[in-house]
Amino acid sequence: MEQMPDFFRTIARLFQLMLLLARYQLPATLTFRSSPRKSARALRAVFEKLDFTFVKLGQALALRFDLLPADYCLELLQVTNEVAAEDYSAIHQIIIEDLGRSPDEIFSAFERIPFAVTSSGQIHQATSRSGVRLAVKIQNPVTRRKYITDIRLMQWLAAPLDWAGAFGANSVAAYVDEFARALFSELDLAEAARNATVMSELSKDDEAELSFTVRKEYTAKRILTWEFVDGIPVRQILNAIQQNDRQYLEKLKDQHYDLRLIARRIYWSTLNQIYRDGLFHSDLSPAGILVLPDNRIAYVDFAVVGRFTEEHQDSFRFFMQYVLREQFDDAMDELLRWIEGTQNRDLAGFRRDMSVVFEDYLDGFRSPVGSVTWLAARNIVVRMMSVIRQHGLSIPATVSLYLRTLLTRDAIVFELSPNCDPLADEAQFMVRAARIDVGEVFRQRELIGSVTETWGEAKEIVANLSKLLTSGRSIEVSLRMLQTRLLQYGIWTALIGTIASLGFREDAFASLNAALGVGQYFIPGTLLFCAFIFMLLALRQGRKLAAIEQSSVIGQEVSRRSLGRVR
Repeated sequence: MEQMPDFFRTIARLFQLMLLLARYQLPATLTFRSSPRKSARALRAVFEKLDFTFVKLGQALALRFDLLPADYCLELLQVTNEVAAEDYSAIHQIIIEDLGRSPDEIFSAFERIPFAVTSSGQIHQATSRSGVRLAVKIQNPVTRRKYITDIRLMQWLAAPLDWAGAFGANSVAAYVDEFARALFSELDLAEAARNATVMSELSKDDEAELSFTVRKEYTAKRILTWEFVDGIPVRQILNAIQQNDRQYLEKLKDQHYDLRLIARRIYWSTLNQIYRDGLFHSDLSPAGILVLPDNRIAYVDFAVVGRFTEEHQDSFRFFMQYVLREQFDDAMDELLRWIEGTQNRDLAGFRRDMSVVFEDYLDGFRSPVGSVTWLAARNIVVRMMSVIRQHGLSIPATVSLYLRTLLTRDAIVFELSPNCDPLADEAQFMVRAARIDVGEVFRQRELIGSVTETWGEAKEIVANLSKLLTSGRSIEVSLRMLQTRLLQYGIWTALIGTIASLGFREDAFASLNAALGVGQYFIPGTLLFCAFIFMLLALRQGRKLAAIEQSSVIGQEVSRRSLGRVR
């Protein structure tokens, strides 16, 4: 099937889907109003049989309580798949093609068997020539082709599903486009490397979190390499909790691992990412979070990241503050700024139902730990998304990623530490964030005051600013010079190469060759060699320019996003 043209691969997948639908009698049971649990189980089975993209789709829909009834989401939460590792010969070839040399030439050691296999690639352990342990994620292009085929099939099916009202007031076609963007973003290892670099820079001074170090010299289009982090996956700890493995949990305790502190650090880290950095893990997975011996946490998966503008950050920070202060009308106003489909609708019922959710959230966490109301309060995000769906409203992709982050974070945190108090953490975080922001305002005012008080200091600052502007202009001129040189090298390469090719095809240099006493192809050969030299210079200049521009872009994003983390 891999050798088929794209269209025929999609047709083959369509027939496979139709056979599975008939086998599980899904068309007869898919009506959400009748036997939802039975049809949910059938849908889960179909997704698991189709594998690959449909497993990813099932996992994504499991967190969309705003699109599907709760029975479907809860069933799809159980969707699992086993991703098989690629043969080492394919991995060996990808490294040669992308890095220019074999693994044995690049690394002092390279494990042929991966220690982790994900839907976006498999991860091998390696050791650099200088003795640094590395993790090398490698992606096979066959995987991308399979995803493209399945996305095309989903786009074909979107129109009839929209006609049937599968997502109620929401568009299936729009969701498929959103899902495709997220999926291909996850497959983009260059984007993952950039996300990792920016997010690690933002968290570098956070004592509770280990910064992730990308090794660019071993990173390419299909390869992402970082310094190996030796820690315990949170998934391993959660498995021990779910299986009631007392021996393992006692061993962790003896080694001074504090699950309550770990849970609080994950919770606190997420608050910083959303409300301070504006860049957050939107596919928070317990397998992608490691715990280190000093109870620090480390993120090792940067494939799917949500981005908030400053407007988003302010709005959702105000939203949470209003909820904590029981100012539900104000909280609703902030929330409705980002909800779609509110035009020409009576929102009184929506406001009433959402206020009940907020009240239950606050009352629940003020109740005794383990009580019915306390347990219900843990499902605030699910209930919010369900209310949005019940009133025929929809949420944009950015807000969906935000709610998805809260949903997965809460699931991890409450399983690690069932007695944690999110209200106290949220309130404490907001107070400390406000103090930092107010302190920054006063610091700026003091700076302005000192400038106005002392003319000498003002002149010095102006002089420094002048130097800074001059330095900035110098950097800009240097960048333009690099760009000009790149263009010049490219023009010379094309010009000399064209003349050389004419010399090979026609007897253009016959008289000159005779005068010099050299062979027929000496002059065009020399010109071709010169063109090759200019081409190498152009490539070298291009790499310099790309490195500077990439560094500049990352530096600008870090500077723009950094509001200062709350400790």
